[in-house]
Amino acid sequence: MLPEADDSKSAAHPTRKALLDVAIEVFLADGFKAARVADIAQQAGVRLSAINYHFGGKEGLYLALLQHHADLAWRTAPPPVLDPDTPLQQRLQALIAALVRRMLDPDSPSRIGRLMIREVVNPTAALDVMFERFTLPQVNLLLGLLREFFGPQVPREVLLRAALSIVGQCLVYGVASPIITRLQADFDLRGAALDRLAQHIATFSWAGLQALAAQQEGQHA
Repeated sequence: MLPEADDSKSAAHPTRKALLDVAIEVFLADGFKAARVADIAQQAGVRLSAINYHFGGKEGLYLALLQHHADLAWRTAPPPVLDPDTPLQQRLQALIAALVRRMLDPDSPSRIGRLMIREVVNPTAALDVMFERFTLPQVNLLLGLLREFFGPQVPREVLLRAALSIVGQCLVYGVASPIITRLQADFDLRGAALDRLAQHIATFSWAGLQALAAQQEGQHA
């Protein structure tokens, strides 16, 4: 059982912060299994025992790192708070824009997008914790809007497929960037370019949702 991460301590103690600052580079470069805590401690300039003292071991350090960057992502790109009377399309656009920034913004202090991509490809014991704390709340927000769009009669499977299609459009830009840059030499995800990408995903998704809704209506006509 992994210990619960306490991100409130991360910035409060210089040793914890030093370990987290180094660990992000090591875990992203090598992955959880190949990463060596001895290397992390050495690069952070602390004793190896400091990892056990502050995090309870490699697993605790990794979980604390994930939680720290997830918290950074929520703070820098929080879910939009919109009036329920705001048109649904605008609320969906705002939700997608926040999701894109949370996952893809290269200028964000959070690197949770890359961390979670690695975690999904090679799952560890931290996946269940991060699913409950980070992934599920975001999915539930999206499913809530989709339920409002489709209505109560549409099966949950349809909502999940629609949600995964939207999220998948965001993920591909994080996973496939080496391919995308070969297809588009000037590919960029900073500033206005990231806003344009979010708008494209929102527009494409809205058209797809309308097509799905028409299909569902045809099946129940």
